[in-house]
Amino acid sequence: MFFSCTNDLEKIRELTSLDSLPDISIKSLKVKQSESGSITLELIAPKLRTYQGKDPYTEFPEGIKIIFFDSLMSPKSELTAKYGISWNNRKIMEAKGDVVLKNFKKNAQLNTEHLTWDENKRKMYTDQFVRITTPEKIITGKSMESDEVFDNWVIRNVSGTFYVKESQ
Repeated sequence: MFFSCTNDLEKIRELTSLDSLPDISIKSLKVKQSESGSITLELIAPKLRTYQGKDPYTEFPEGIKIIFFDSLMSPKSELTAKYGISWNNRKIMEAKGDVVLKNFKKNAQLNTEHLTWDENKRKMYTDQFVRITTPEKIITGKSMESDEVFDNWVIRNVSGTFYVKESQ
């Protein structure tokens, strides 16, 4: 009795590739970034995985929290999401799943499902549904662009504006 089988060599390489394993894996991460002796941001994540290769990236598969600080090292804004990925060479970071971006000084909050942060342009943007809540109003729409600390923002394709009236 004779048996014969064939395998797709490319498929085997893909399944056994070392590129699918993280080069670095860290649990319970807390990193602070500073410029000229002042803390500019703090990144907190339950898990980090870094992958090297043609297009290296860092993944935060269990969520991410980034706190941005002002020049007096007071928290200025905060971003949280269920998942994050940072493309090292492109200087692009994406936050996905229940993304919340808060500006503490302006008491404003953005909610969306996907937000991209372009470090080179120092901008955040999305083409997904957004809701921005301020003390005066709630604005909804599709697509938004902001500076990286959520001070100045624009919603494109506004679908609704609801004014909040506080009772006196």
